[in-house]
Amino acid sequence: MRKEKSVLILTAHFGEGHTQTAETIADTFRNLGHHVHIRDLYGEAYPAIHSIAQNLLKKGFSKFGTPFYKAFYYGTDKLSSKGLSYFYQHLGKKRLLKLIETYSPSCIVTTFPLPAAPYLRLRSSFNIPTYTVITDYCAHPLWIHPMIEKYYVASEQVRRTLTTYGVEKQRIIVSGLPIRSCFQPHAEKPYKELGLSPDRKTVTFMGGGLGLVPNIEPVLSSLSKDPNLQAVVVCGRNKELYLHLKNVVKCPNIHIYGYMTGMEKLFSLTDCLVTKSGAITLTEAASFKLPIIIFKPAPGQENENANYFFQEGAALKYVTHYDFLKNIYRCLYDKNTKDSLSGKVYSVYKENACISIVEDILRHEHKQSYPSERRM
Repeated sequence: MRKEKSVLILTAHFGEGHTQTAETIADTFRNLGHHVHIRDLYGEAYPAIHSIAQNLLKKGFSKFGTPFYKAFYYGTDKLSSKGLSYFYQHLGKKRLLKLIETYSPSCIVTTFPLPAAPYLRLRSSFNIPTYTVITDYCAHPLWIHPMIEKYYVASEQVRRTLTTYGVEKQRIIVSGLPIRSCFQPHAEKPYKELGLSPDRKTVTFMGGGLGLVPNIEPVLSSLSKDPNLQAVVVCGRNKELYLHLKNVVKCPNIHIYGYMTGMEKLFSLTDCLVTKSGAITLTEAASFKLPIIIFKPAPGQENENANYFFQEGAALKYVTHYDFLKNIYRCLYDKNTKDSLSGKVYSVYKENACISIVEDILRHEHKQSYPSERRM
């Protein structure tokens, strides 16, 4: 009988993807009978700095926020080899020691670049194996640490990137990104539940959990004139955007939603998805084979995610307002475009990624705990 483990999952509230991945992995461990604790290491260690960083994230599409984050993302890429990673790996170490003392985990799983965890393995009393799930279709050097046991990545391209940073191939598993089990095609179509019409094509707009969808009003104005369409805008946790759109958009075939917990239901009704390029959202959409249009990706990992989907032929670009509307209609009515996008986006998706990750960690832990079995 497999012994119960205490698993510590470290994440950060910078975008929904990191925390959603942590919750998904935690649920899988719990379903297998293990104790799991999810903690936001930086949020707990540095609450004031964390609050400032959250505000900067919300301004990610502003004239100030975009160049700031671009400089941070690509600047830290260059600086990582010049000592920044040495400084970074100490962040949150004191708080992590307290968490280890509290939970006594047998392993640590990270869904955000948190090198304090593997760094602690230099202390013999804290030799706890650390496993990292990279939550994008790209890999920044800050994810890398020589004492991480294994990396679980979205694609072969990410695997190749890690090897260029010096990570051994045997420590990289191309698992795909873990998404919630509810994200799969549904036979039932909950039009009534969501207040939508079964007689109209549905275009869904998403900006991630923070609802960062810029300059959307002109697009909605154009779509509102087509009686055969309905548009859904998911504002996420962005209450300002939600209240603004509720006040200015009065067309009955334009639906404005706040934060949604049942996105899989909306995806089951969606004919075309317009979204920012968060990796988890893209993967969830891929599980439904949705035609995707990526709306002006922000610099950094979102831009890299978008580039990967464009290279794979799994999404269309927003270029100009006219081209954008044209691409929406291609996704809705051009069978060749729709079939091509649906097939290629589904080829990006890897089923059962989460259970594969968790079972691989447990197998590896078992081998580490009973090394003599490998010689039998």
